[in-house]
Amino acid sequence: MEPRMSRRTGLTAGALAAAGAVGLPTVAHAMGDPAPHKDRPAASSARSAPEWSRGEPHRHPWARKSSGKTLRDAAPNAVGLDTEELDGVPAILRAGLEHDPPRFAGASLLVASQAGIVYEHADGFALRWQDASTELPEDQWIPARTDTIFDLASISKIFTATAVMQHVEKGLLGLEDRVADHLPRFAENGKGEVTVQQLLTHVGGLPAFINLYSVYPDIPSRLDAVLTVEPNAAPGTAYVYSDLGLITLGLIVEKLSGQGLDEYVHEHIVAPLGMTETMYNPPAELKDRIAATEYVDYYGYLVHGHVHDENAYSLGGVAGHAGVFSTARDLAVFAQMFLGGGRYGNARILEAETVESMFTDRIAGVTGVGGARRGLGPELEAWYYHAGLTSPSSGVHTGFTGTSLVIDPLTDTIVIMLTNSVHPTREWSSTSVTRREVSTCVAHALGVVPKKIRGGWHAGDSDASTATLSFAVDLEASAAELRVDLFAHLETAYDVLTVEASADQGETWLPLPGHLGAKHEEPVEVPDGQITGWGRRVLWDGGFALADGGAPLTGEVQIRLRLSTDRSTRGLGAWVGRLRVLDEGQELFDSERSDDRQEVIADGWVLGD
Repeated sequence: MEPRMSRRTGLTAGALAAAGAVGLPTVAHAMGDPAPHKDRPAASSARSAPEWSRGEPHRHPWARKSSGKTLRDAAPNAVGLDTEELDGVPAILRAGLEHDPPRFAGASLLVASQAGIVYEHADGFALRWQDASTELPEDQWIPARTDTIFDLASISKIFTATAVMQHVEKGLLGLEDRVADHLPRFAENGKGEVTVQQLLTHVGGLPAFINLYSVYPDIPSRLDAVLTVEPNAAPGTAYVYSDLGLITLGLIVEKLSGQGLDEYVHEHIVAPLGMTETMYNPPAELKDRIAATEYVDYYGYLVHGHVHDENAYSLGGVAGHAGVFSTARDLAVFAQMFLGGGRYGNARILEAETVESMFTDRIAGVTGVGGARRGLGPELEAWYYHAGLTSPSSGVHTGFTGTSLVIDPLTDTIVIMLTNSVHPTREWSSTSVTRREVSTCVAHALGVVPKKIRGGWHAGDSDASTATLSFAVDLEASAAELRVDLFAHLETAYDVLTVEASADQGETWLPLPGHLGAKHEEPVEVPDGQITGWGRRVLWDGGFALADGGAPLTGEVQIRLRLSTDRSTRGLGAWVGRLRVLDEGQELFDSERSDDRQEVIADGWVLGD
């Protein structure tokens, strides 16, 4: 019997008895909160994506000393945020609430930067519905507040990952340890070589989900089903976001510590950080402060006060993949601990080197260009909700109930959005639209787009679109070059800016190879004229030879910058400033000259102020 199994059994039995349930649902299920499914990017875009790695002398954004900084209240401008930009957040949340159907019932949002909490806002209702189609009487509605407690769902995985890494630091566990060496039953069905690291990064070959709650009669049989599950792939060969791997890692923590996962997380993470409102299985007296989640037909009641995830609920509300409840302020402390190199005040939760390791991608070789990125627990470079804050080092996770935690280490910024998007039904849930709009709003407040280029042409802020910026120039038989002032922040391999030219009145278009240069930055090659990815948050001077395989283009040559976005997910887009065509130092075209500027045709590009 695994440690604490009898305690878990008691918790589940008590919860079901209190609910008056006679069984568990057979249809509804939650499969964590993976990124939206997307087809693989175009091979040409993946192949030609520029290399944005910064290299030396730039240090890893997560290579930081243990600062121990604690959070304080601060004015936005005191830590470099534009208050007017940040004031756009309420309208974003309100639009989510007023969407048909609503994207969530209520929300609590917090923004912190440089250890200063600069913005808190709540809207909507923690409780509004009595079932999937009927509202409660209005006097029973409970407003969402900044101290509302939310079911974090899969953000719980980061607490489990932190607990795992604490055991790694103690020498009780190794990342390359075989899971079966700690939990022998896991070796069933050929999983004997799966490692701890592979479970942390979701490349252990496990399926995304199995139904534990209604197929198996009790906790021992459910846990045995997790350990003996048949894999879908050989370890290390495919990325499949899986709750089962984190459930398994939670069992390892329990076995090594001799404590229940909830007890361990409280004693070694939550309590030292002073997170007094973070817990598994919140007590009944807190119910009026807890955001309600889903009405479940099989139960015949609204889930309010216990974990929404059915598998976690069937395991007593304590599991490695789900079960943690918290407030935005408490979760900000957890996030600041990571930014503080594993320390918060006098509490050391992790070593600084461990934090860097957790936020370093481990799966690019499996997923390829434009694919998922994972550290040891954290989700990295997640365009679908990091949006305008996306970089190769941005983290960390979302939750199926409508929660998200984003950390941008380049600016030491934290964005927390807690919602109950499954209240009253998961069928309405589409929170990522609001998540990305909030992250992008914060990015603009931080001034991620350089001020110098904001007055240029901008495109890429709408889905499934194509925008072209074009002009024509007459060329002699010489080595002319297009020069472009450019800022780009585009979802890697899915949103692509192509620099191209035509010498036959637009019948055919030729991609223009080139390079990007900037002060204090290593140059970036653009071999196929395609620009995609995070762009290092740098204003680039791009140079593109107006030639076809070395042969100069001549006569009237049309030049265009074509930006295409896919149907979902985006970054900040692209800005184009000064456009020039140079021929041995002579300016044949310069968009800063009024006559030339009038020749630029902007279709889908908007000129800034």
